Amino acid sequence: MALRGKVRIGYTPDGKPIDKNVSGDTPEALESAKQACKEHYLYGRQIPEDQLFYEYAENWYRLKKEPFISSASRSSYKSMFVKHLLPVFGLQHLTAIDANQLQAFLNEFAGASKSTITLCVGILKNIFSCAYAEGIIPRDPSVALVRPKSLTRNERRPLTSDETKRILHIARNHPDGLLLAVLYYTGVRRGEALGLKWGDFDFTEDQVHIQRDIDFTGPTAQEGTLKTAAADRYIPIPPELKELLLQKKGRVGEYVFQSGNGKPLSQATFKRIWCRLMLAADCVEWREKKPNTNRENDILKCIKPIITPHYFRHNYITLLYEAGVDPLIAMKIAGHSDYQTTASVYTHIRDEMLKKSTVNMDEVFRKREE
Repeated sequence: MALRGKVRIGYTPDGKPIDKNVSGDTPEALESAKQACKEHYLYGRQIPEDQLFYEYAENWYRLKKEPFISSASRSSYKSMFVKHLLPVFGLQHLTAIDANQLQAFLNEFAGASKSTITLCVGILKNIFSCAYAEGIIPRDPSVALVRPKSLTRNERRPLTSDETKRILHIARNHPDGLLLAVLYYTGVRRGEALGLKWGDFDFTEDQVHIQRDIDFTGPTAQEGTLKTAAADRYIPIPPELKELLLQKKGRVGEYVFQSGNGKPLSQATFKRIWCRLMLAADCVEWREKKPNTNRENDILKCIKPIITPHYFRHNYITLLYEAGVDPLIAMKIAGHSDYQTTASVYTHIRDEMLKKSTVNMDEVFRKREE
């Protein structure tokens, strides 16, 4: 049953009050309706009208999100809208979408990657909280959304000793091995590695300046901003990497890793290079081919690397930890924007080492008793 209330908006010339009747399904909805009525009659602001999801979402993205995110993030947002959100909610009115419908939709993402779930939840919460704040909807159905469990990924581990031996061998002997060497000896992010130019290296001071990133936007690649301000940094170059770099040193303005036309590697080209490197290092799983697969001999259809570029970043931070590098210094070298990020990685590494360590407890207590 709808709740009803009155809003006093003024008085007649003879002093009689002027009231407007409002209603709402809940106390919160009634309060929202009262506020919208006051905004309109007392302050001259138009009462917001219900909108279709796609209309409001488009305006929200254009004004409140697109100007503040990178090209790669824009591609992710548009993909989420086109593939998932608009087919389900696009032609529904905002007021018709309830919490149960949102939760049922979100539950379908169980087992997806953590980043995909985070993006989806973030978009929904932002859109509906803004619509609620503007008085378009009487309540925010996204407030109590429960995140489904994401795919468990095992990327937060260093390379094993066998993997390290194979990787370093490939880094020295494979035509594209320099990419592995850069990732292994600097711990940079994938986009940072692909954005390196020969002019970024100072072989006198033995350091490299990380100052740009490559974003994949569909089939193309382009220079983008670094992940954070802290990502703009200088990283020491060890002798092993310096030797490999000097063997292939190019012109100052050229990318270290580039396509034939001198532009950054496209996403497809990078993936194929990575597959070839991981195949040479015996770090792949063979895919099961489906009947009538197009381009069945394409390396991307045949194998799946079990190691991603991010493994090298975690491996690098592990090496810093094992070498006793202070977390504050590691934070600067890794390009983390806050100390807690580095500290949490250090803690994770320490805990993993403790799990793997073996202690003879009988010996521990025997020494005390003796």
